[in-house]
Amino acid sequence: MCDSVYKFLSYLSFYFSATNQHGVHSPFIYNYVTKCLYKKTGLRVPVTLKILLKSITYFEYKTIRLLHETDGTKEKIKANCPAVTFVQNKSDVIFGTISAIQTNDLNPNQFQNNTMLLVDGIHKHTANFERWKKLKAEDQVRVTIDLFYCGIAFFRKEQAKEDFKIRI
Repeated sequence: MCDSVYKFLSYLSFYFSATNQHGVHSPFIYNYVTKCLYKKTGLRVPVTLKILLKSITYFEYKTIRLLHETDGTKEKIKANCPAVTFVQNKSDVIFGTISAIQTNDLNPNQFQNNTMLLVDGIHKHTANFERWKKLKAEDQVRVTIDLFYCGIAFFRKEQAKEDFKIRI
């Protein structure tokens, strides 16, 4: 199946199975969705980068690890979140494409309890979605949010394992 047909069918499936904030019963995710993801901003950047920037501000993250950089991502982050430091090891946020994430390389020791993993392009190709499903199945991944454009994983030990699909 060609990528554009796959992406269209994937979007239809996502759209009819996803919810908004009213279908979320986790206080942590409800607050994140309503106070961060649904918050209007004047940012003129791609959707995934906008989600990253809003999340950095909302959670007051201080460190970020970029698994790849495209189109001046680092500069855009610095311009909107000047207090953020870029690191190569333990960080508050890990950002990259789903193809840059190797699930067998996920070492639980590299994640803090509130680390957020933001991966771009989870519905772009069949292989990407398969990688996303493998990531969700990892023991240390406690909460995932499928936003269609990207996926977010949290490693919160105190939270029950849950998966959400949210329309933004």
